[in-house]
Amino acid sequence: MPRPTRYPPTFRAQAVARVIRARSGHTSEWAAIQAVAATLAISAETLRTWVRQAESANLLAQAELRRHRAEIRRLARENAELRRVIGLLRTAVPLVTACTATSSPGERPGSERHGSPSRRAARARHAGPDGGAATAAAT
Repeated sequence: MPRPTRYPPTFRAQAVARVIRARSGHTSEWAAIQAVAATLAISAETLRTWVRQAESANLLAQAELRRHRAEIRRLARENAELRRVIGLLRTAVPLVTACTATSSPGERPGSERHGSPSRRAARARHAGPDGGAATAAAT
């Protein structure tokens, strides 16, 4: 477990922000850190650690942002593909409806050519000796 800190997170954030603003006015980052540390009465090494941690957190946040943006692009592509498929299905529904409207209820489209398997079996059971339909007198 890390040891407790004497400085609150808001103080740390303000100190890091001061270093970032002071960088342009100094010859090096270390000079900016030393100047800000002196004004806040804290160790320059402590402030340098805070600056590095903030930079690392910023890099992690940027990487997370890149991952989120890539996921959004992937989802947008998937969404476009799904919309395209929905459009194709919407154009196909009237065609399927037209095919099923011409066939009798309970019959699959296209089954009128060969008959369903159950209808073929029923016809074979009732067929006469000559292969035609049996008559009422024959039964």
